[in-house]
Amino acid sequence: MPFFTTNRSSETNQNVQRTFVDVLYDHTGYLEANGGRLGPAGSLSGRSVAVVGAGMAGLAAAYLLDQQGAKVTIYEASERAGGRVRSLHPVPGDPAIFEMGAMRVPPSEQLFNHYAAQFGIKPYGQFPDPGKVNTGIIFQNKTYDWAAGLKAPAIFDNVSAGWDALAGYWMQHVGNNLADPARFPVAQDNWQSLIYPSTPAGPEQGYSQISFYQGLVQAFVENPGRWNTKQWTAQDFALFGALGLGSGGFGPLYQVNFAEIARLVVNGLETDQQFYPSGLGGIADGFVQRLRNSQIQFRTKVTGVAQTGDRPTVTFQPPSTTGPEQARFDAVVVATTTRAMEVDMGISSSPEWLLPSATGTALREIHLMNSSKLFVLTKKKFWKGTDLPQNIQTDGLCRGLYCLDYPDSDYGVVLISYSWGDDSTKYIALRNARQRLDTLLDSLTPGSPQFVRALREQIVPEKTTMIDWQMEQQYYGAFKLNYPGQDTENANLYHQFLDRSPAGIYLAGDSVGWCGGWIEGALQTGVNAAAAVAQRVAGQGGLFPNNPMTQASDRYSYGP
Repeated sequence: MPFFTTNRSSETNQNVQRTFVDVLYDHTGYLEANGGRLGPAGSLSGRSVAVVGAGMAGLAAAYLLDQQGAKVTIYEASERAGGRVRSLHPVPGDPAIFEMGAMRVPPSEQLFNHYAAQFGIKPYGQFPDPGKVNTGIIFQNKTYDWAAGLKAPAIFDNVSAGWDALAGYWMQHVGNNLADPARFPVAQDNWQSLIYPSTPAGPEQGYSQISFYQGLVQAFVENPGRWNTKQWTAQDFALFGALGLGSGGFGPLYQVNFAEIARLVVNGLETDQQFYPSGLGGIADGFVQRLRNSQIQFRTKVTGVAQTGDRPTVTFQPPSTTGPEQARFDAVVVATTTRAMEVDMGISSSPEWLLPSATGTALREIHLMNSSKLFVLTKKKFWKGTDLPQNIQTDGLCRGLYCLDYPDSDYGVVLISYSWGDDSTKYIALRNARQRLDTLLDSLTPGSPQFVRALREQIVPEKTTMIDWQMEQQYYGAFKLNYPGQDTENANLYHQFLDRSPAGIYLAGDSVGWCGGWIEGALQTGVNAAAAVAQRVAGQGGLFPNNPMTQASDRYSYGP
């Protein structure tokens, strides 16, 4: 499973995962076997459901419930649907897009592919990740060229050998067993032996209990021979941090738990990532256009979810009134970030009878990562037909740069410094987009002067757009990545939909799922929550056999 040494083709990657390792349930297989529905048409007629948040999880839940006849009211605090899937057209009517949130999708995202096919959204080749296209690496003030499809520069040889061996071990024992449901138990046993063995030798035993950095030290400093590498040096750790798994700098993620990084590998999330030139926002549009019994109330912020009698109540602030209003429903799906659940709605402090205290603790504690992007529009695709790189990775301020070719547009799109964690925090005080752009390009100039000169000549200044997700109201962060010890809390959040909530309140969203920052995680939790609602209001008649409610909540032990 090499990340540095080969350029794998998705056309030859036939054995894609049917599930993610912590989930071990084939959501897509269930929908495909039942005509895309969770349960019989009309089985929820006359029932009312609230969905808080019109992101991917909320829209998926609303769509599935709407198909069964429920009347769904979606409360969305902003003026748009999609959440952290946000496709902006800098020039109205032109196909060029700034993907402010999700931007690349691997084949293992089965639910995404299910809905993309249903809504007519198709990929256009691979996303221009490092090594997939001509790439420039700037590390410790030196520049290295990496030609598309060829081996990474020799400076990566040691870290590449070690990482490829470790990732290959994970795929052999875990990832490859996720393509066939008959092999899911093998993946389960092997994953358990990694995340928290049944007979731990101490508090730091198991990937769920140690940091990414600790895991790398254990592998490549303490046991390098096992992984076909020389002992890693401080420079090797810095180098690996600059490029990560081959798709951007992972140094800012050294503090998250090791299991989170292993998940990226075994779930296929860093492999063969695809480019969607029509915009990932098309998934949100597809859901919205197919709602029949339901509506979205935009610019309506939910400030509380409680219970009145035997039914849940939503408190919300409509845009046209001065005070809050309330409405009662048969069930409520809360599909926002965990921080919005805590900060905006106070759900994490709900009484025990409404939400178990352990779930409230998990909502408060689960870690959300910062993330920033800055896009510029260029008059033409200046990198094409030249020796200029289409991707640049650095250890400086301008971390990951991507030149994006929207085939039906004459404009070029350049994503400058897609960054996360501390790399994002470094410059969030630069609130003016042009000031930040100039600062980033100044930092990039010494290592890639020709590229910066060509870029500056082509920039359309008024089309410079940036986002810091941690600064966005109702979001408070970009994506979930657990710290050591937090996998237990993550399991609590993911399985909340199975708890037969007496209040009829169910949590969803990618920060509740097992792959924060990926559309698939949001969709999985949206399907789960919709299934819980259908069972609550219609009993077993609301779902077909082998539905998501059959998932087990005790598959793994993640720690003490």
